[in-house]
Amino acid sequence: MLEGAELKEAQAELQKAQNAWLSAADKDKDIHENIVQSAERNVQSAERMRDARLDAVKQMQGTSAQSSEHILVKKLDELKEQWAEKQEQLAETLEQVAKNEALLMEAFLNRFTLTPVSHYSSTTLDGEWHRNAVEYYNTKSCLVLQKLFPEDFRARPRWLYATGWESTFPAVAEHIIPKKGWQFVQNELGIQIDSARNSLLLLRHLEHTFQDGDWSLIPVGRDGGAVNFKIYVSQELKETTVNYIDRNGGSEPVVVKKAGPKLKPLKFRDLHERDFWIQPPPFLRALFLKARMAWQKHKEDDQPLPDPVQLTNAFSESCDKWNDFMVGRLLSSIKQQKTAGETQSP
Repeated sequence: MLEGAELKEAQAELQKAQNAWLSAADKDKDIHENIVQSAERNVQSAERMRDARLDAVKQMQGTSAQSSEHILVKKLDELKEQWAEKQEQLAETLEQVAKNEALLMEAFLNRFTLTPVSHYSSTTLDGEWHRNAVEYYNTKSCLVLQKLFPEDFRARPRWLYATGWESTFPAVAEHIIPKKGWQFVQNELGIQIDSARNSLLLLRHLEHTFQDGDWSLIPVGRDGGAVNFKIYVSQELKETTVNYIDRNGGSEPVVVKKAGPKLKPLKFRDLHERDFWIQPPPFLRALFLKARMAWQKHKEDDQPLPDPVQLTNAFSESCDKWNDFMVGRLLSSIKQQKTAGETQSP
């Protein structure tokens, strides 16, 4: 019967809300308790609707068919209005919960917002941090350029021997989460700042511009222990030539075979929306915070960098510990509330 179906549906929603409350973290208990209370009210409303319908049927038994039909129609109209009102109240509650979650998320992200680095202190090629990164990634070369330009990476031009480099794309090791001033990130988010997974091996010019928040990496796929990343370059950087930068600040263009046999200067636009694989990957949680820094710097551009908050599925699908990350838990909670609101709305 119709009334039985409505009651069963309300009872199922209550059971679901109670289970979510039991498994919720302590900080989320109040939010889920509100949802449980709303679900309980729905069950009570459904029970009243069932009882009223049964009363109407009893009254029908002692009246004519015409008057019985009138009573039943009137009762149904009353109950429909009550049901719609309860559903509207639940939708409003869920909407407020989602707004509160969003405010909490914004406050949380603001606390952990990284700032662009305008001064650089890249590690030397023989430092311990650099050696740890080289051991972790099993290369001494730029993770980006060696994958995007393999022919140039394998080349051994004559000038290379004079530099003492082992490849045409020598790398320095950078901290994704900066070492100085961000120790609380390690304490509160569990991202080990001195872990090699908090590093990237990049050509010095790429490292400088990455630290400045002028390009970002967004995960787009995963295959076993490897993660595929897509590069997004800010509009102001696209026409800049990628340079070799020595420790004294001297520079000269990086040249590669982009099309045909001739070597041409490499522009940052040549990297935009290109993808490459890293195995083993760096901390996805650290790259999330770094990508948000870059988005904030360029969000007013005509062609802004992507907002990682809108791409959390890409990060969660590539990071085994994403749901242990507070950002992941909050975003997941917000998504659940929005889904519940869409389902419950009349």
